[in-house]
Amino acid sequence: MSWFDEFKEGVAADYGIGRDDTSKAFYAQRGYQDLDDDAPRVVKMAAEHPLIFRLRELTGNADPSAIRARNEAGMGLKPTAAGKAGQLVGTVGADLTQDISRNWWWLFNAAQATGNVINESALGYANRDLYGARDLNIPFNDLEELERQGFATKDSGGTIRPNSKVFNAKGKAKERNYRSGYVASLGIPAGVAINNSLGLLTPLGGAEGYEALFPSAEDPSKTNNLIAEVGAKYILGRTGGLLDYDEFKKVRPDVSKGEYKAYKAFKYDNNTDLNPFDGDVVLPAGIAKATTDGIHGAEVQFLGRSLPVNTGIVPFLSAVAGGVAGVRRRKQFDSKGRIDPDAVKRGVIGGSAGAVGGIALGNLLESERRRRNEASNQAYYDKLDKLETT
Repeated sequence: MSWFDEFKEGVAADYGIGRDDTSKAFYAQRGYQDLDDDAPRVVKMAAEHPLIFRLRELTGNADPSAIRARNEAGMGLKPTAAGKAGQLVGTVGADLTQDISRNWWWLFNAAQATGNVINESALGYANRDLYGARDLNIPFNDLEELERQGFATKDSGGTIRPNSKVFNAKGKAKERNYRSGYVASLGIPAGVAINNSLGLLTPLGGAEGYEALFPSAEDPSKTNNLIAEVGAKYILGRTGGLLDYDEFKKVRPDVSKGEYKAYKAFKYDNNTDLNPFDGDVVLPAGIAKATTDGIHGAEVQFLGRSLPVNTGIVPFLSAVAGGVAGVRRRKQFDSKGRIDPDAVKRGVIGGSAGAVGGIALGNLLESERRRRNEASNQAYYDKLDKLETT
């Protein structure tokens, strides 16, 4: 076969790889590693990204279990240089066709999603068993033996069905350590911490100083449509804009009109500013911004969503830390041979305690910051009054 034919074969082979193919190979890889086929999203996406796993293979950094799984699925690396070059070209073409890399942007394009990824990764690192599984040493098709050992049940029609915790890993029956739904619940505390900071947990109207999404004519901070307000915040992640200053200062007397205008200018200015020493940073196209002195103090904005350090990042990090402390393995097995059955429960409790404590601490820090800012503003205006009367 000529160099060009080998190259074409490589292009065709990798261009034809779809998401279903990479998912199946990933599940097989997890089975070989005695892991559940569920995994933190960032781990799964990296393992199923053709360009990432091809580059890992070419640089000798690929996991042997992943190589084995892809070889068995007919997705292995070609033996010749021409074939490998063709595979890289085909992989890039498949990426553009299937929006594989753009999925990373779609995953991280909201503070909640980014927070979920960080939380999942931290918890998975703290306790690998969360996404683990154990080999039952029973063929998956040996349903009678699975039933005899309590891993399958017979339905009303007499058909034996494996329990939901049991899955097929290349013909072997394996049992998940934890149901994926329970593991997902570990994200609740950190999610609440972020959503609270973004102003998404205010069903009756806007957050302090902000309009409702569906404002009433009498009070724009209150909603005139509770169902629509809740739906738009929960489903779309939307929040109302800042109140006019005359209304805003009623609930935020610590913010002067000059500070209010400066903050609005920062919020809506998308001119790139990569100098961190002037107190503001704006990435190209205004994708993300940061300021050290906004109306919420130091904050990060992502696609227009404000995440203050005091009332957002502090509670989030506290929730993650509490969850990590909770899920850390106390002992691998209990007296019945089960893997640490209370790890998820402890994680939810720890994360919840961390979120509550972090929210309380963040609110205290923010209250003190506002008190000092209001006192500073008042001293400034008192000084102006004295100058005008002399």
